[in-house]
Amino acid sequence: MDAGPLNADIAELAAAAGLPAGGLRIDACAGGGNNRVFVVHAGGERVVAKWYFRHPSDTRDRLAAEYAFLEYAAGCGVRSVPRPLSCDPARGLALYEFVEGRRIDAGEVGVRHVDAAAAFFLAINAPAGRAAAGRLPFASEACFSIAEHLALVEARIARLDGIDGSLAVGAEARAFVGELRVAWEGIRAGLSRTIAASAPGAATDVLDEASRCVSPSDFGFHNALERPDGTLCFLDFEYAGRDDPAKMAGDFFAHPAVPVPPALKDRFIGQTMAFAPDAPALAARARLLEPVFRTKWCCIMLNEFLPDAAQRRRFADPGADSDTRRRLQLDKARRHLPRPGGH
Repeated sequence: MDAGPLNADIAELAAAAGLPAGGLRIDACAGGGNNRVFVVHAGGERVVAKWYFRHPSDTRDRLAAEYAFLEYAAGCGVRSVPRPLSCDPARGLALYEFVEGRRIDAGEVGVRHVDAAAAFFLAINAPAGRAAAGRLPFASEACFSIAEHLALVEARIARLDGIDGSLAVGAEARAFVGELRVAWEGIRAGLSRTIAASAPGAATDVLDEASRCVSPSDFGFHNALERPDGTLCFLDFEYAGRDDPAKMAGDFFAHPAVPVPPALKDRFIGQTMAFAPDAPALAARARLLEPVFRTKWCCIMLNEFLPDAAQRRRFADPGADSDTRRRLQLDKARRHLPRPGGH
């Protein structure tokens, strides 16, 4: 879709959202790693247009997941997310409220930020709203047993065997995958011993509905803005849906972009797991599985070397330097590598 038809489609969506007609201006802006984002100016108002990546190899309906989550959040009375305004599933376009705010820098995350994130999570999991949660899709890579989580990481590591080692950085990445596999085998063995000693058979136990959560997914301060009044607004929910709360917490602390201080881990887990009747058991599960999710994030960082992820990056930012990005992602993965018995 070139600029002309795309602009016309965005203008049509703006009209459906009730924005003033005439004088429409559409500016491209920095977006995420998967989609293109635009600021739409209409009659003195601003909204955000998002054009979602689509490809036969990528079966996730990103628009549907994000729009449904934001409608659900609005129904829960949550104001710490953008309002959904209109969407066109056929064209892969949606309009959202423009949020004025600044990005949160790595190193500045503190108690108030973590408490705000926990309050947001609890708001979307409040009993009054959870009755409608069944209409939401499962989150991306949702798993409800420990065995499923382990199998998912196994599959991600196996997929990395497809990295092309013909270039120097690719060869380095392939060598690192060998280190990652060794670390993973140690983590998996240690986890198996812990489960066998404390609760044999627990690996295949499936979380009941009361212990499942509505997860923002890809949740963290890399996807947040601080408004001028100091409150936070959370963004980007294309992976959101129903999920295991241990995965929500694991991803929250494992994401490398804007790290959360490890000292605040118990605080966050203690607050967020309180949504469920068996909060202590869910908190223990989240701590137990943390190395699993750190390993998964190492794999995610190396997606840059795989063809499908590379296509999404080119769609979102056609001018990006792919070789530089691969090098950066490999360096991040090296620093992030979990070790058996530690983080």
